[in-house]
Amino acid sequence: MDSSETSCFAICPTCESEKEHEIVRKREVGSGLDVKIRCYDCSIVHKIHIRPNKGIKLAFLLSDGPTSSNAKIEVDDDEMFRVDDIFEHDDKLWRINTIESTHKKFMRKSLPERIGRITAIRFDEVRVKVTMTEGDVSSSGLIICEPDRVFTAGSIIEYEGEKWRIRSINTSRGSTLRGKFDAYKIKRLYLQPPPPPRKAPKTSRERRQAWKEGKLGYNPNPEKK
Repeated sequence: MDSSETSCFAICPTCESEKEHEIVRKREVGSGLDVKIRCYDCSIVHKIHIRPNKGIKLAFLLSDGPTSSNAKIEVDDDEMFRVDDIFEHDDKLWRINTIESTHKKFMRKSLPERIGRITAIRFDEVRVKVTMTEGDVSSSGLIICEPDRVFTAGSIIEYEGEKWRIRSINTSRGSTLRGKFDAYKIKRLYLQPPPPPRKAPKTSRERRQAWKEGKLGYNPNPEKK
């Protein structure tokens, strides 16, 4: 709270909701403040106590692709951690993957006092595994991209200078031949060469057959373009 401030928002015990208050008096208590305030709505005067959060060291296992490292990161003792939360450390973004309690049990969310370790994966860039199949030959690769890059089953992408069709997408829910997904949700892409370009009909016979198959759209005279 800045010394020049004359008002603040706080929970009023009479109104029982957050209201704007006039700051009547402030007194330093150690590294914190005791503040006497008056509610603008009901005029009741009461005190609020402002104390700095205590910092504690929390164990993290940070995974950046194939490399993992242990880190002790200082956090506020009242900070709530949740699975899939994004945080910044060492000029990189990380996403919480698991939260393990001091009793080796997994939790969806927790305050630091109950946490034994947090595992997190790098989030400002992700590694998407790919399998490319051409005939009977398959090879593996890797696409490094932004976590929100979208991949769509059936679409054509360029990889290592060549065009490939996404045959299927594998996520934590299994493989699918349809749909689109953000890169960070994808476990593996399965690629195959795109179909060869369709040969345009040239002769009258070819154009008539293409017209019968609906490949020319509406054309009352299929023998002419």
